[in-house]
Amino acid sequence: MREPPNLPETVLIRAVESEYAIPLHALTFLPLGADVDSAAYRAQANDGEVYFLKVRALPGFRPASLLVPQYLHRQGIPHLLAPLPTRAGAVWVVLDGFALSLYPFIDGRIGADAGLSERHWTELGAALRQIHASRLPPDLLPDVPRENFVPSRREVLDRLQAASEGQTSTDPLQVELAGFWLERGEAIRSLVRRSDALAQRLRTAAAELVLCHADLHTWNILLDSRAHLWLVDWDETTLALKERDLMFVIGGIGPGLVSPREAACFLQGYGETEIDPLALTYYRYAWAVQDMAAYGEQ
Repeated sequence: MREPPNLPETVLIRAVESEYAIPLHALTFLPLGADVDSAAYRAQANDGEVYFLKVRALPGFRPASLLVPQYLHRQGIPHLLAPLPTRAGAVWVVLDGFALSLYPFIDGRIGADAGLSERHWTELGAALRQIHASRLPPDLLPDVPRENFVPSRREVLDRLQAASEGQTSTDPLQVELAGFWLERGEAIRSLVRRSDALAQRLRTAAAELVLCHADLHTWNILLDSRAHLWLVDWDETTLALKERDLMFVIGGIGPGLVSPREAACFLQGYGETEIDPLALTYYRYAWAVQDMAAYGEQ
């Protein structure tokens, strides 16, 4: 979120002090990320400790985004940052339509900006293999979404198409968006049809679903001052085919984001595995569909 949410900082400070028993000296909004439903803050405590406060709008909030990394961290899987517990032992606080969670603050750089070394790629592959091999306890399973082979916000594209075709507004932004959408309508519909067809083929298969981070690009990787790697932002975690994560490295979500050498280092850490090209293709199409829908919705 690039702008602070409609939530006074004094209210946030009181909540942290009350629920976590951490007196705060200062709270600073951080204009980070593309998620319009999440806000980030740097929270400095009176004793000098620094924390990361995440504020997530409740619509769309998934408890699994906090419970899964907490569980994996307790299992000893490295490179994971677990949310801190409240005084009552919870890992989030509900406040005025938002879910608040607190973490240790990682003073470092985003992986996409800093670049990952070959060692980092190997470590990431090894950690992901452990995540994929994890078996969640029965009480946590109901909180984790399961792959249904329908891209996020898929229905938004149909609404955008109908709105563009019936557009009568004189608002220049609406006129421009409708024109842009209609001009590229056939390319968009072709991409969506291909995504739907691939999804239907995968629904009939009996492939194993594993625990996935599901948003495994280098904007969700942090490198701290010691060049230690941290995998963050579990908002999209789901039970899916392993290719849901692997597609970020094998081929990538954009040209030039991951080099062949970096992919090889990742697979060295991940270990031998059979990669389904059909699933890999579907997830790349699904990523394009959900991106178009998310930006179109905004």
